Amino acid sequence: MIQRIKDRLNHEYWPWWAIYLPVVPFYLWQALRSRRAAFFTNVNPAIDLAGFFGERKSGILSGLPAGSYPTTLVIGAHPTAQDPMALVLDSGIGLPLIVKPDVGERGDGVTLVSSEPELRKALTGRQGDLLVQALAPGEHEFGLFFARDPGSGRTTLLSITGKHFLSVTGDGRHTVAELLSRTHRGSRQLKRLRTYAGALLDSVPSAGRSVRVEPIGNHCRGTHFVDAGHLRTPALEQALERLMGATTGLYYGRMDVRCTDEDALRAGSFMLIEVNGVSSEPGHIYDPSWSIWRCWAELVRHVRYIGRISMQLQQQGVEPASLRDVLVRSREHFGWRFGPLAGTAGGRSHALAHQASAMP
Repeated sequence: MIQRIKDRLNHEYWPWWAIYLPVVPFYLWQALRSRRAAFFTNVNPAIDLAGFFGERKSGILSGLPAGSYPTTLVIGAHPTAQDPMALVLDSGIGLPLIVKPDVGERGDGVTLVSSEPELRKALTGRQGDLLVQALAPGEHEFGLFFARDPGSGRTTLLSITGKHFLSVTGDGRHTVAELLSRTHRGSRQLKRLRTYAGALLDSVPSAGRSVRVEPIGNHCRGTHFVDAGHLRTPALEQALERLMGATTGLYYGRMDVRCTDEDALRAGSFMLIEVNGVSSEPGHIYDPSWSIWRCWAELVRHVRYIGRISMQLQQQGVEPASLRDVLVRSREHFGWRFGPLAGTAGGRSHALAHQASAMP
């Protein structure tokens, strides 16, 4: 009970505005220095709005070196001459695989598919373009936060986030749901899990058996984020340097990667599963052992990197988006209203040619 109270009070579960509000003055200072309210929107020229919101995962992946990420197929939202199910089966991507929205945030809609009936269900009734992605090898997932200097091209590994998937250890007497309900982290996920994993929740694992309840490594889905900075090695930093050296227009963000174990990561052996831009969170700040003061100090450090990169790119002629454009685009993406902007048509269209195409 004491541990559950501690978990509930930890900043890991604070509302987002409470985490970020004390950092706002540092954002404003960077905006004043650069004389651009949306200074952060130029730090990744290869990504729409630098990855602030609404970016297409397929567009980011297409700019990465072949072989650095799993085979990925784009399934368009609009009907095509070929059945989406047939497209996936003909692509050579075997089961199990991952299906996720091409435009999405915080793990929303990401699904691990293990059978053809599950695949057909995942492809049915889609509202937007989907990515069908081969399952990256390895059971361990990490977040590598990077910053790349636009002048020298040197890449700095800012942090490493370890991800412990939502799991329970059986006792031979209680169901998975009952075991989850004993912790604050697990109890928060029960309602969501009940919508698609009822059979698993009602099962009774044998004593000592570990059951991974949630296969997707997202904080909103119960994943436990920890500071894994102890895994930093020269080999890992060199691997990241080589990878970034083979890309253009990426200077700040987080790479989510998979590998077989911690030793593989130390050796620089990993596979990308996703790259997130300027709105990426340095997940290690949610390590329960961190104080809120340490969390705020780390966020300020990241803001300074964003400001520095933005200024350097502005000097190279890469301008941030205007605040008005960001607000209009926000209205289009989120359905928000901003007074006089509500009736304007500004912003570029998001209508893209819907098609299915395989990536390496």
